[in-house]
Amino acid sequence: MILYSASTDKQAPPPDAGKFARLIIIAIIAVAILAVAGNQAVILSMNFTEFGEQFSKPLYYSLVSTIILSAIALVRVNIIGRSSIFWYGLHTAIGFIGKSTQQPISNSIPSFKDYKLSPLQFVIWQITKILLFGAFFVNIMFGFAAVSFIDGNNLGLENLSNIFSLPFVTPSVDPNYAVEQVVPMIPALVILLPPVLAAIGLRLVLYVGIHKIINVVTSYLQDSKSGKPRYLNYVSTIETIIGVGVLWLGFNLFFTDQIDYNTRYIVGGTLVIGFALLSFSIVDRIRARVLTHMFKRDVYIRILTVLAIAVIVGGLVTVNNSIADAKKIEYLGPYTAQQIGVNRYIGQLDDIKENTHEVQLQSVSPNNIKNYVNKNSDVLDVVRVWDWEAAFAKLKPEIGLIPNVDFEDNDILRFNNTLYWTASMKPVLPSSVSLENRWYNEHLVYTHVPNGFLTLEATDGQIVDSGEFFKQREIYYGEGGLFEQTWSAYPNSRGSTSAELGGVSYNGQGGLDVSPPLSWTFEPNFLLSFPAESVHVMRYKDVHDRMKTLYPYFLYDVFGKELDSIPVTDGENSYWLIPLIIGFDTHDVPWSSGNPYLRLVGFALVDSYDGNIQLLKTGDDFFTDMFVSQYSDQFKPIPAWLEEQIRYPVELFNWKTEMYNIYHVNDVETFIQANEFYEIPQGLETYYVEAKPPGFNQTEFIGLLSLELRGSQGRNLAGYMIVENDLKNLGDIQFYEVPLNSTTKLIGPTAVREALDKDPEFAELKTLLRNPRIGDNILYRVGEHDVYFIPVYTAGAGGVVAQLGTIAAVGAAFTGEYYVGLGDTQEEAFEAYLKKVSGVAGSSTSVDVDYIELGRSDRIDIIKSSFKENGIEILEPTSIQIPLSFKEGEIFFFTENDRVDTEDFLSKFIDNFVKPRSDRVFMWQEDTNLNIGTIVVKDNIPEMHYVSITVGN
Repeated sequence: MILYSASTDKQAPPPDAGKFARLIIIAIIAVAILAVAGNQAVILSMNFTEFGEQFSKPLYYSLVSTIILSAIALVRVNIIGRSSIFWYGLHTAIGFIGKSTQQPISNSIPSFKDYKLSPLQFVIWQITKILLFGAFFVNIMFGFAAVSFIDGNNLGLENLSNIFSLPFVTPSVDPNYAVEQVVPMIPALVILLPPVLAAIGLRLVLYVGIHKIINVVTSYLQDSKSGKPRYLNYVSTIETIIGVGVLWLGFNLFFTDQIDYNTRYIVGGTLVIGFALLSFSIVDRIRARVLTHMFKRDVYIRILTVLAIAVIVGGLVTVNNSIADAKKIEYLGPYTAQQIGVNRYIGQLDDIKENTHEVQLQSVSPNNIKNYVNKNSDVLDVVRVWDWEAAFAKLKPEIGLIPNVDFEDNDILRFNNTLYWTASMKPVLPSSVSLENRWYNEHLVYTHVPNGFLTLEATDGQIVDSGEFFKQREIYYGEGGLFEQTWSAYPNSRGSTSAELGGVSYNGQGGLDVSPPLSWTFEPNFLLSFPAESVHVMRYKDVHDRMKTLYPYFLYDVFGKELDSIPVTDGENSYWLIPLIIGFDTHDVPWSSGNPYLRLVGFALVDSYDGNIQLLKTGDDFFTDMFVSQYSDQFKPIPAWLEEQIRYPVELFNWKTEMYNIYHVNDVETFIQANEFYEIPQGLETYYVEAKPPGFNQTEFIGLLSLELRGSQGRNLAGYMIVENDLKNLGDIQFYEVPLNSTTKLIGPTAVREALDKDPEFAELKTLLRNPRIGDNILYRVGEHDVYFIPVYTAGAGGVVAQLGTIAAVGAAFTGEYYVGLGDTQEEAFEAYLKKVSGVAGSSTSVDVDYIELGRSDRIDIIKSSFKENGIEILEPTSIQIPLSFKEGEIFFFTENDRVDTEDFLSKFIDNFVKPRSDRVFMWQEDTNLNIGTIVVKDNIPEMHYVSITVGN
């Protein structure tokens, strides 16, 4: 028995719940950090394992840039001073924590000038800064260039000294001056110098600006505590900071994209102000040894000196601008010439071949029209009749009811000298998948697109079997959808049982095997689902993401749009052809006006089944040489099968055209007057077509873009630009210029639509077709005629399959009258156009021996003849009143091509509803419809069974 006592009455202290809660929180944070770090480490390890040197090289260049740029910006070499803003701030903050509230603040702030690290601490801290802050200085392009420079490529640095003389020399009115002085140093100005200047600027901010300001503040606090503030010394330091800042600004003014007659005064004045402030600083520092305050006279001298320099510079600039208003050519001309020279080099405009295009409207003898059409069948047979929207509408139903794929893109491709619209698809997760099944379906089931391409012939609109071109249609590496959103995987132990869509089993080389425990870290679900099995993981399945990861040097988004990649095939395997476009900012290049420097290095072939990447070289600029030297083992010869499938990037063609719009003007006076600049018509895009422009002996695959005169009130073309796509001439650009004084104009896209709308025949047909959609208006050269071919569709892409209503051939040559020909084919439309030009076309003209343009009465007569041939009487009552009416069908009858379908339609109606019961029918009209019916009596109730034929007004 235990007796009660005071000692036994004491209870054990309650557990420290707060302590346990803190420990749990710390443990959770530690586990989270470990999980994130472990996951990132596993991903890094997987990247090294799967991609090897392809992945490690960009990291190496990033590391080189980090070390060099962070060292320039952050590393200090003044081991005697051994100061550190960071450690001083930390030391001061700790001092504040332990200070008494009764003590003044100045007692807790030590002098920055007297604070020093030990030599070992100082050295270790310089290395630590690179490790801590190096990630902010990553510039892979700089690292790439630095390695190339170390390997012996000087990148034009030996010419860099020329830049300091440019503002102070008035050049001649000859663009070659800039070509000789500026172009050789462009590589250094666009790739090496900007990061170095930025790093030096940051260093000045830190170690001249912030460093000296902290020194001034702490010195003032310490001196005030002793009652001896040295104001003149502080002013001297501030003058040094401002002077260095102004000098750095003046130095950067040499690296500008605009140099004119005033630049020399602005640069000179800025440098003089900077040196003046430094001189005042030196004088004040010497005087501060005996004086503590600055005289009021000295303050006025400094302010007036800076103001005087600024006023003198401002006055010179104002006077120059005033004189230049009257003598613009003499003053601005030399600098404008250099701007033209530099930008023609940047845009490679000297490589563009210029042709004079004499527009003429020539009539063809009526007796020779047939022969003329046949003679130019090589062009007419390849006219692109189906545009993107119509092709998309026609291809979309081919997907059917499959909920797990969707369209990603639709590209114009060339196979066997024939153009095809080829739609590529992406995998998507069906909306019917429940949330709890989402992870399984995303990663293990919907891993690919089974039949990834659909193809439509661009001239006749026929859907063709894509297997004729793309034998490999399974896409595991593509664009968009689940490719972009997630990764896929399968357990290596799956054997013959596969969870993949359609039960297929991937057997390509894409991805890598990940074994436990790495697989658990990569995806925690694998810990429970496949605890002891390796898993094959496929990542970076979006080809653009894949390229960005392995080749981050290139542009994959150009001017705000994703770079266009196209599918190609070698007959066995399918690939994505991705342009390798390099781009640099040129704001440090004199006279560049900030226009970007873009070049095509080559192409990447990405295998759509295993993701393998091959590099193909086509460029010859300085970066291409650097890149090929660093990645020589990755480049392959361009395969022969690609020669006719390759296509010049539309992004580069558009950019060069935009540059040409301005800098095709070589004459300085004309450039300053700005009355001969071009522009791309609003809403117009580059058309890839088979055509035969003037000077070509046969049709070729080209890109076509029309240009108008900027600011012109007329809507005529100034000419058109073409780019060749055959490998031997890839990227060759020609411009066909219409002389400004040409009596015959070349009408533009807007005027073409207006001409079509004004044509009486089309106006009537437009009514019959019930608000048709007008397709692309593409300019072709057919023989000696410039003609727009415009398809007209009876249905758009809003869920309805597009149908071709007619084709319009509109003459581009304009002398005061438009000529429009309509037909069911491009040949018929062109023939009708020629007849209009020759003056022999009537309201009902023969297009060929078998075809008659039908009027409304002609169509009604044809309909009636179908009944008369069967011995059926046609009655036309004034009104019809039947208790019950049943429409048995309807059809459109507008053109000769509809005739056979209409006759078959009526024959079936006669056989099914008329002949068995009656020998007469009733015909009546409702709006634009012609109704024909027969009366059937059933159970003593008369029923009208009829069909409706739309024949127009």
